[in-house]
Amino acid sequence: MRRVRIGARPGHRRPPEQARGTGPTVDGRDDRDAGRAVIEVVVLAVLVLLPVAYLLLAVLRIQAASFAVGQAARDAARLLDAAPTVQVGLDRAREVAALALSDQRVQPRDLQLRFVAPGGDCATGQQVSPTLAPGEVLDVCVIAVIDVPGIPSVLSGDRNTVTGVFTLHVGEFRAAPVT
Repeated sequence: MRRVRIGARPGHRRPPEQARGTGPTVDGRDDRDAGRAVIEVVVLAVLVLLPVAYLLLAVLRIQAASFAVGQAARDAARLLDAAPTVQVGLDRAREVAALALSDQRVQPRDLQLRFVAPGGDCATGQQVSPTLAPGEVLDVCVIAVIDVPGIPSVLSGDRNTVTGVFTLHVGEFRAAPVT
């Protein structure tokens, strides 16, 4: 059985002015734009979705690095405070700072552990040497260089840094550290 559209005659072709996509249809709709919505959606998805996805990835990467250095500074200060000697505390602090960074997939290759006076600038401030004397107060700074996705390090270099700061208050009743 052969199917035939209702109202269509076998062998009949539409005149060119009534061909599909060239003018109004029988019910008065203009179908010259038929099929263009798919193209518009694909183009807009590429033009809008890709930059938004990149921006989201970059912001999430920076947020993870910020969390990592904050946690690293906090953990380093706590281990330094609990250490029996300053040298043991510094070794433990460096190790735990590297571990906190690697937990958030931040490369600890350019990790800087600095100690500055409270409220001092971590990057350029005068560095102090921790003594762990009872009542001592200092800022523990962890500075890490991060890689922003899609930007080569040749262009950004070591300018993309994040800094975490934790103020260490050595306990008043702590015994003097063994040197």
